[in-house]
Amino acid sequence: MELSSSDLEKLRQIAKKAALKAGQHVIACFGTDFKIGSKNKGGSLAADVVTEVDIKSQEIIHASLQESIKKYDLGWLGEESEDDKSRLVKDYFWTVDPIDGTLPFTKKSPGFAVAIGLVSKQGDAVVGVAYDPYHNDLYDAVKGGKVYKNEKLFSIEYNKNKGLTFYSDLSFLSSGALPYLIKSLEEKSLEKYNKPLEVITHQGAVMNAMCVLQNAPAVYIKPHRDKLGGGCAWDFAASACIAEAMGCTPTDYFGNKINLNKEENTYMNNEGIKYEIW
Repeated sequence: MELSSSDLEKLRQIAKKAALKAGQHVIACFGTDFKIGSKNKGGSLAADVVTEVDIKSQEIIHASLQESIKKYDLGWLGEESEDDKSRLVKDYFWTVDPIDGTLPFTKKSPGFAVAIGLVSKQGDAVVGVAYDPYHNDLYDAVKGGKVYKNEKLFSIEYNKNKGLTFYSDLSFLSSGALPYLIKSLEEKSLEKYNKPLEVITHQGAVMNAMCVLQNAPAVYIKPHRDKLGGGCAWDFAASACIAEAMGCTPTDYFGNKINLNKEENTYMNNEGIKYEIW
């Protein structure tokens, strides 16, 4: 079944309510004492850390989306639950990151968000909702439609008085490739804008992507790597939909169209990802 533009608009509104409800719980817990654990899946600390707030946030979102799952026969992929493979069977599936940027959340710092994306079986994001509860900012879009921030039309914000800004995930800081990428971007910033490169590393994937849209010229880059990890569909579905609707089409590290529904696994380490506005 192909969802109509009217269907997508209804699902956007449902996802917005779910994100706001979960975000209210998340921000109410911010700064309090909560249980912090490990998923014991290996990989970076940022990917492995989980809190009881993540789990409760996902429960809130799942309950809020349950009616739409039944009505539209949708699949489900949540970060804090096992991949039941419904994403490979259903025409569309919800993919949810209940707290993207759990590490900054545990450090009592901004840079985290609630992310809800609707993705087609072919791997295209068709609805995207990202909520930053720390700043109370809600971003949302449907594929081919307009983008909104806090219910107002949202467009790319370009600052001609600065150099390039490079947004990097915390997990990339220990990579041996980081100094080389920074050097290359520094050279490009000086050449193109005659201003130094700024590097920001304290945020999760969703807020990194949103900041590219609000602080251009900017790039958010996750290079490819052999080890499993590198983000998953839930890290990028919401922001990919929002960015694409704004004219900033995200790609993999090599410039190819991203696939948010790979059959073999949900990881994107082999591809990497880029959001860039020059």
